[in-house]
Amino acid sequence: MNEIHDVVVVGAGPAGLGLAYDLRDLDLDIQVLEAGDDVGGRTRSVHLAGATVNTGAMFIYRGTRAETLARELGQETAPFHPETYGIHIDGVTSVAESSPEVVERLPLAPESKEALVDFMEGLAREYRENVSGGTITAKAAGLEHETVAARLTGLPGPARSIIESAVRGGAVGDSAQLSAKYALRYLASYIAHERDNRLYPVNGMQALPRALAANAGARTSIATGMRVHSVRLRDDLIEVTAGDGERQRVFLARHVVVTVPAPQVAGLCHDLPRWKVEALRAAETPGSTTLTIAANIEGLPEFADWSFVSTVGKKFDAIINPQPGVLPADGIVRFTCYGNSAGFIPGIESDEQQIQQWIEDFLEVAPELQGRIVGSVATTWEHCFSVLSPKRNDALPELQRSIGNLHFAGDYTSETAGSHGAYGEASRVAQVLREAFGEGPTSPSHRGLLASG
Repeated sequence: MNEIHDVVVVGAGPAGLGLAYDLRDLDLDIQVLEAGDDVGGRTRSVHLAGATVNTGAMFIYRGTRAETLARELGQETAPFHPETYGIHIDGVTSVAESSPEVVERLPLAPESKEALVDFMEGLAREYRENVSGGTITAKAAGLEHETVAARLTGLPGPARSIIESAVRGGAVGDSAQLSAKYALRYLASYIAHERDNRLYPVNGMQALPRALAANAGARTSIATGMRVHSVRLRDDLIEVTAGDGERQRVFLARHVVVTVPAPQVAGLCHDLPRWKVEALRAAETPGSTTLTIAANIEGLPEFADWSFVSTVGKKFDAIINPQPGVLPADGIVRFTCYGNSAGFIPGIESDEQQIQQWIEDFLEVAPELQGRIVGSVATTWEHCFSVLSPKRNDALPELQRSIGNLHFAGDYTSETAGSHGAYGEASRVAQVLREAFGEGPTSPSHRGLLASG
């Protein structure tokens, strides 16, 4: 007979591991199943030219569950202190400390320059009005139902292209999807040179989920290379079928928590009610590709001051230097090129020709770094982070809603999305399970039906 687990968690990313960690004191039998060969999901970090770099999620945001966990688990972080903003268009790269200075150097018509400066300075003002201590305040609630695209009406074409690229570079989603509220975090914060909202994990974003895994409960088991194929009701339990490529196993659980990206949920969970399927459709989670480039900037210290450079007409939408103002002892800066508009590009990780094309685009933005590239690494995500759209915001209650003892947690069920949102959702669902197991893990009152709700 199959062992009955108290909880089976599908996915060992931030939400899945955060949940196991948050329940560590309850002495529950928790089985975590992860399709990949390592934990961490979209926080994947790798070594490049002697340092750890991030290939997906880049920052830990202040005031979030992620920051609390990082502090609890002794994760070393460094503040993100941008002093510049940059734009590349039509062969010209302009990086400067003020919006007028940035725009003045661009090859734009006077009316486009004027409109772009007005727009950027208006964003910075709106940011300061709605953000305190790096955290978006309740004053911004009215922006949840408005998209960035609504703000772009009337902008001249080149100016609009610059903002649209910046939106794509800072967030997974375009201007017609991203809400004006979260444009404050993923666009305006860079323009406003916000210094209090981002922390860079010195040992990589993946170090935190690895620490969570190492500090989960004594009865928590984490199986990597175990792809879940189906989640379905079996009497008063939930049956999870998974395989490692050679054999298939069946796991029975009193509760199941699904933490995979939204587009994968309906394919795994059988007989979902229509309201859940419709809510999942609202949680758009497009693909994305990144290329991190290590470049020796000895003798060119100005490149250490780069923080965020939006790029128009390139394979990527923006270049981020996660440690601006820092000149490493080895003289090497690691720049991450975010190709959110490029989407999912299967096989690019080992495709030297495609990688070289991205590097050539990077060198058109930073021609002074020709001959100074000492390493690069590409990563592509079929489903990156969920888009912070008004549509998804409206669907949040049903995205979060459990179906009996089947629960859902991830960046797509969170208000803020991203890995920080996933950690917050882990805490929410952990509380649901604490209440469910309050009378003891074998109590019949804890066994809901998959088809209920």
